[in-house]
Amino acid sequence: MTSSMSSQPTDFYLACCNNDLKTVQENANRSEIDAPGSDGNTPLHAASMYGHAKLVRLLLRYHASRSIRNDEGFTPEELAPNDETRAAFKDPVRTISDSNHFVASSREVEWLDSYKNAYRISYENHEHMKRWLTKVALHKLLKAIVDDYIETIKFKNENDRKTIKEELLYVIDEEDPLGLIWTYTSPSVKFHDFLNHDLAELGSDFRFVSTQALINSGYVDNEPPQGLGQYIFASIIINHSHFRPYHYAGITFRGMKITQKDLEEYNTGNIVLTRSFLSTSKDRSIAELFVDCTDHKIHPPVICKYKVINPKSSLSIEKISRIEDEKEVLILPFTVFQVKQQHYVELKKDCQIHNIKEIELEECGPL
Repeated sequence: MTSSMSSQPTDFYLACCNNDLKTVQENANRSEIDAPGSDGNTPLHAASMYGHAKLVRLLLRYHASRSIRNDEGFTPEELAPNDETRAAFKDPVRTISDSNHFVASSREVEWLDSYKNAYRISYENHEHMKRWLTKVALHKLLKAIVDDYIETIKFKNENDRKTIKEELLYVIDEEDPLGLIWTYTSPSVKFHDFLNHDLAELGSDFRFVSTQALINSGYVDNEPPQGLGQYIFASIIINHSHFRPYHYAGITFRGMKITQKDLEEYNTGNIVLTRSFLSTSKDRSIAELFVDCTDHKIHPPVICKYKVINPKSSLSIEKISRIEDEKEVLILPFTVFQVKQQHYVELKKDCQIHNIKEIELEECGPL
C-alpha cells in the first residue's frame, strides 16, 4: 500500500481498535473511513482483526472499503479471527445512503382534527382489511400480490422484480407469511420504498377503491380485491396469526426529513394517523445514523420518539428481518398517535454538534 501515514494513530482509528461504537458513529467521515494507520491497516482492518463484529457492520454502513489490502497484503475480511466477525462481512448491510428506511416523510401520515375521528377511521380501515383474510384463502392473497401488484412496480431493473417475485413465490410454497418481512427489509431491492409510497398514495381512500372493485366484480368477496396489492400485503402482516408472537409495545425511534412548514404541524396535542408502515428501532443510535443534518435550513433534522401502547399496533421484527442488529420495530398502517411534546437535543455527527428537534408521540388508546 502506498500512502502517507501518520506515525500516531488517530482517535478514530483507536476507537475502531477499542470497539468504541459511540465515538466511531459520532466522528465517522469520508476522510477517515478508509485512512490507513501507521501499521498499514484501515479502520475496517482494525475492527476485523480484533473481532469487533458489530463495529465491522457499522463501518460497512459508511461504505468502508472491503477490498483495500494492508501492508501484509490482507483484506479486512481475511483478518477476521472468528466466525462471528467473518459473518459480519457476509450479512446484508443497509448503508447510510439508504436514508429512507428509518427516516419519515410528510406523505406517510394524515393529520386529523380530533381523536374521535381518527379512531373511527383507523377502526374502519382495519376492519375492512381484516375481512380479506377471513374470506379469501391465503395462497390467493399472496398470488394476487405477485401477479397483480409486483408487476406494476417500476423497479430500477428487471432483476429486482425477478428477485422479489422469487421470494414471494417461496412464501406461497411454504405457506408462511413471515417471509413477507424478509422481502420488506431487503436493503438491496428496497421494496419497502415502493410499498410505503403506494400505501401513502391512497391512505384511507383505499376503502373506496376496494368497494368499487367489489361492485365491479359483482360482489364476489371470496377473491382478492383488484388493484390493491399493497394493502393485501399490509393486511396479511397486520392480521395473520403467524405475526402474533412479534407484537410489541414500548419505545421506538425514527428520524424524519420534512420541511419547516411540515414540522409546524407537529404541535403538542395534534393527532396523526399513519398511512404506511413506519420502520423504527428500539436502538436510538440506529435511528440517529440516518438523520441527515446537512441541509438543516430546508429540511430541519428531527428524531421522533414513539410510545406504542397497544401491542397489536407494531411488530418487533429483528428476529425475522434480514438485518437483525437494526432492532427494527414496524409500526403498522392506520395507527393513531398524539404529539406529546417537542424539544431540542444535541446530536454529534461528522465531528460536529447539531441541535436537532426531538418529537415525542404516544399512541392513543381505544375510546
